[in-house]
Amino acid sequence: MAFDDDFEIYNIMQINELEIQNEINITNEVRRVMKQEDPFALSEQQFIGTYRLSKVLVQKLTDELSPFMSSPSTIAGLSIQRKLLTALRFFASGSYQQDIGEHRGAAVSQASVSRCITEVANALNVPEILNKYIHFPSTIDELKEVRLGFYEKFGIPRVVGVINGTHIAIVPPKSDEPIYPEHVYINRKGYHSINTQLICDSNLQILNICAKFPGSTYDSHIWRLSPVLGLLRHLHLNGHTSYFL
Repeated sequence: MAFDDDFEIYNIMQINELEIQNEINITNEVRRVMKQEDPFALSEQQFIGTYRLSKVLVQKLTDELSPFMSSPSTIAGLSIQRKLLTALRFFASGSYQQDIGEHRGAAVSQASVSRCITEVANALNVPEILNKYIHFPSTIDELKEVRLGFYEKFGIPRVVGVINGTHIAIVPPKSDEPIYPEHVYINRKGYHSINTQLICDSNLQILNICAKFPGSTYDSHIWRLSPVLGLLRHLHLNGHTSYFL
């Protein structure tokens, strides 16, 4: 009987400890939100140094992404602009999510930072947004304009883009993934990644991106499946032989 009493007391103590911890977590979350500072109070130089975008561009991006993001009540009561700034800070710094959450411009928990990054990334990848800012020239006039940029800036003729691949490090995925199991994400340098192909113009603006292949994939394989390769082949077969990457 004494054992049962002790066990019950132990359970009650455990429940009380969990309740206290939950209250502490809630209090800390409220305290973080209350301690938020207005990022727009920063100077323009400080703002760009923190978020890599100007205040005007952030305002514009907020307006463009708003139709594709959820209401402020879904992530710690954060406004769409606050969620965007939190994600931009992470994209700009590549730091840990906990550090981003404790930044004065965010003041949210790590879990909230993670949700902000996911929501903003999904909004940026909506076709209406992605295709507006990332698209390879599709007409002769557009190709000539890009080509002229390389020639005027660097004196290199006939170039319509520079291409390269880069490995984006990721957390190892589940090993039982049927299409791309965990081991195929290990690149030649020994860490898990996505092999991302980028094509840019003379102003470093991204014209084309492919980020769907695991780290073990060869650059040449990604290029063989690129629609840009098909476009350039079509141009050359039809006599437009002065366009190169």
